[in-house]
Parts: sequence; structure tokens; C-alpha cells
Amino acid sequence: MDMTVMNKISYGLYVLTARCGNQFGGCIVNTLAQVTSSPNRVSVTVNKGNFTEYMIRSDGRFSVSMIDESGEFSLFTHFGFSSGRWVNKFYDFPMKLAENGLPYIEQGTCAYLCGEVVQTVDLGTHTMFIADVTDGGILSDKAPMTYAYYHANVKPKPQAAAADEAKGERWICNICGYIYEGHLPEDFVCPICKHGAADFSRIDENGDIMEDKQEDMADTSAEAEKWVCNVCGYIYEGKLPEDFVCPVCEVGADDFSKLE
Repeated sequence: MDMTVMNKISYGLYVLTARCGNQFGGCIVNTLAQVTSSPNRVSVTVNKGNFTEYMIRSDGRFSVSMIDESGEFSLFTHFGFSSGRWVNKFYDFPMKLAENGLPYIEQGTCAYLCGEVVQTVDLGTHTMFIADVTDGGILSDKAPMTYAYYHANVKPKPQAAAADEAKGERWICNICGYIYEGHLPEDFVCPICKHGAADFSRIDENGDIMEDKQEDMADTSAEAEKWVCNVCGYIYEGKLPEDFVCPVCEVGADDFSKLE
């Protein structure tokens, strides 16, 4: 199967924002949907590895800024290429606060809405939050950015493959269709859906998946393990050491559960 077919699904792109204590956080998502009109409710699905997921699960609220076609790639790199566990994404970043006290983004967006969680659904690697819409507003008359528009007009085009074999490699994310050019690092994380290198497949020049993955990328049972912190949701990949301490909430290995 040519996984790039997934790029043809046209759905929107958003900056999802939340709060934990005095800290704001945010990430890029493409999973916002209206589920009912009366009451007015939406759903948003977030990877458990995202710190924003932990913030929403803890606080029960979120805001969503709807990216429009004027949105620049820097907006995606700022909110999608680093973790709020280690970076304050709102340090010296322009924002406004909605009525629920959460930030929304004005630059490169056409609208925003605020949600108060009424139900959570555990989807294994992700959590779906179903929320009442409590506030919202129109920011511009620009067209919302679709996933297809992002791939065609915003995401940088891959550079020409280098002469050596390693740089000529191409890998595709089996989850969202993101394509990586070059030798795929073992600790690589997809900038779009946040899945690791284990969820990538090597493709040929026609976009078809190749069966002969490199030996150094093959999963071993230890490397394939994933553990989730029962307290804050932090995800650890690999064999969990007995003396491991969660870098987010500082609980020990006994408070981690293995993800199947």
C-alpha cells in the first residue's frame, strides 16, 4: 500500500492549548471534530506522549486555535517539534487569553474555541477528549488550512537525495504519512503525529514500502517495550530500569505500566 494516500484526506490543522498549574502548553493536532450540535460538543484526540494530553487530563479544559492558509511552517515547528516537558512554548510568544484563562493564537489562525471536558475515551496510545464548547470567536476571514493544503504548500519539499546510499533513503510514517529523507535515527519522533522510528517503513522511489528494513532498525523485544507513568502519562520506550524515576512527576518505576 502507498501510505501517502493518507495525505489526501482533507481535515484541518490546529494548535491545541492547555494549562497545568501556572504553565501553559500546546501542540499541533489534526483531530478536532464536532460530535453533537445540541449540546454543542467537540472531540479532540491527543497522543499520550504529548505533555498537552497530560495537561488536559489534569485540568479538564482546552482551547483550540484553527490554523488558516496564512499559517507559516514556523508555527508547526514551534508547537510540533519540541515537547512542553522541556520547553516553555509560550515564553515570549504572542498570545491572548480566552474567557477560560487558556491561551489562543492570533497569528496564522482564523478562529478559536474553548472546551470543557465531559468525557474521556482511552484509545490505547491516544486519549479522546469530548468537551462542551464554552466560548469561541472568529479571528479572520481566511480559509482554514487543511492537511492536504499543508502538504502541498507549507511543508518544505524534500531536498534532492544525496549521492551516498544513506542520504538517499526515504522513510514513511505508517500513522500519518510523513516522509523522512535520509538515514532514520533510532530515536526519531515524527513531527506530525509523535510516533517513534518503529512506526516508520522504508519506501522506494515509487512510494511503495520496502520489505528489507535495515538490521539496525529492527525491533528487539526490549526496544519495542513502552511504559506509561500512571501518575502523569509520561511514555518511556525500551526496557524500564528498576531504579527509573519519571522526569516529569518524579515517581519511581513501580508507578509505570507496560503498554501492550
